[in-house]
Amino acid sequence: MILTAFSVLITLFVVQETVAQEQENGVHLDRYYHFTELMRDSSVQGHLLRYRSHFDSTIQSILVLEPRFPQAERLFFFFHGMDGDCGDGVIARGLVNGAGAKVISLCGRGASWVSDAFVFDAIQVINEYSEGYPGYYLMGVSMGGSQALSLAGLLPPKLRESILGVIALIPGCNLLAIANNSSKQRVKNTLTASVNGNLTELRQRSPFNLIGRYKNNLPFIIFYNEDDTVLLTKDIEIFINRLRKTHPVNTFTAPGEHEFLYRSVDYRKLFKELGEDSTERKQIPMLK
Repeated sequence: MILTAFSVLITLFVVQETVAQEQENGVHLDRYYHFTELMRDSSVQGHLLRYRSHFDSTIQSILVLEPRFPQAERLFFFFHGMDGDCGDGVIARGLVNGAGAKVISLCGRGASWVSDAFVFDAIQVINEYSEGYPGYYLMGVSMGGSQALSLAGLLPPKLRESILGVIALIPGCNLLAIANNSSKQRVKNTLTASVNGNLTELRQRSPFNLIGRYKNNLPFIIFYNEDDTVLLTKDIEIFINRLRKTHPVNTFTAPGEHEFLYRSVDYRKLFKELGEDSTERKQIPMLK
């Protein structure tokens, strides 16, 4: 069953990708490599599951990665990039055997950003799958990093109080500024479309304006590129400085434009730094 599930996943999420598409979309996650490594790793099991969205009754997908043995101690909800799908969750596979985690990667709605559909689906899935855990973590890459930061303030109070930490990889933090100034026209278009052109709603759902709704002392890890013209480095740094006044934040940076190409992130070490409050900009830890 597991082998069949992963074979289906590879067909759905990997085969159709081309290098040209990845370059055009601006975020190359090297999913083929991660899927291949996942297939070879007998310590991790995976499932492609479907659910019916309460928002619009469409059938949506989630990818679940978890240890074969023992049962996962921690729960992560992962959110994909703008042109990705729940298959992007394979980049966080190191959390499974590195941090004893179950990783649930949500949705395939495409460029959903902070749309009603995305928020409703996230609430539905988190509600259902967080039962039995004392709390959970939010994590995402690119658009998904923005979503993780937004959800930390948008979720209903009970779900917000259950968040144990947030890991945002190359996120955007000032969504209104991105809609106006991103170097990628498609990012501007899809971000605005996600709220049906309602810029007031876009501002309200932006991480920039949600810090006051975050759980007290909620810890954050934020990784960003130092020359990101897509999701705007300057505004990410402003957000971090504001966030650090009230919450513990640990930051990691790398030179270059908007990308997350890493094959060997040491998620165990990264996770251990969640909760530390440091003004130092570090390099993301790698497996040796």
